[in-house]
Parts: sequence; structure tokens; C-alpha cells
Amino acid sequence: MTPVGVGVDIVSVKRVKSLLEKYGRAFVKKVLPEDDGYCGRKRKGELAGCYAARFALKEAFVKAFSQADVKVKITDVKVSGGGESLKVETPYDNVFHYLFSISHEKEYAVAFVVLFKRL
Repeated sequence: MTPVGVGVDIVSVKRVKSLLEKYGRAFVKKVLPEDDGYCGRKRKGELAGCYAARFALKEAFVKAFSQADVKVKITDVKVSGGGESLKVETPYDNVFHYLFSISHEKEYAVAFVVLFKRL
């Protein structure tokens, strides 16, 4: 398979932490309405990094789809689970295959997506 789009995004964990402190669950419901509680079960201090990584992943998907000339909104990308069971759903799962990776540490979260057209 040949890649038809790539996307990468980086998010400040400090910014997400500030948004969580200011808006709480309202922030989560807006950017991750499909939240399955995975981030809430993380160790104390990792909550903002977990949400930042998922937000970065959604943005990276939007960027990858834009390179394939497909309009996707951030709310079209659904992220659930975590660790080895991290799952992403989009309205185009039957048309595209994708590989992705996310990571976060103290200051930043990053995500990378490679999009392939299904044969």
C-alpha cells in the first residue's frame, strides 16, 4: 500500500492542564465526546498528558485526511481505549487504512498518522 496522507501534531500538556482546570468535564466533552474514561484511570499527574495525546491524534488525523483531499472534522475522529488497545474510528474506515502513534511526556504530547487507501 502507498501512503496517501500523513499528519503530525504536537500539543502542550500545560495548555491542556489549564483547560481542564478551567472547564473540567466540559472541555473533555467538547474535544473527546467519545471519552471512555481511559485517561481518568491513569496515574495522578498523567491526566492532562493523556488528553493532550488524544487531541494531538485527532488533529494529526485531520491533517492526514486533508492531504488525501478528504474533509474530516476533529469531531469525526473517535479515540477510545489506550495502551495496546488504543482504537480510532473515522467515517472513512472502509476506504482508508491507517497507522498511528502517540506519545506524551511532561511538557508535550505528539501524534503521527500515516493514511493508506484501501485496495
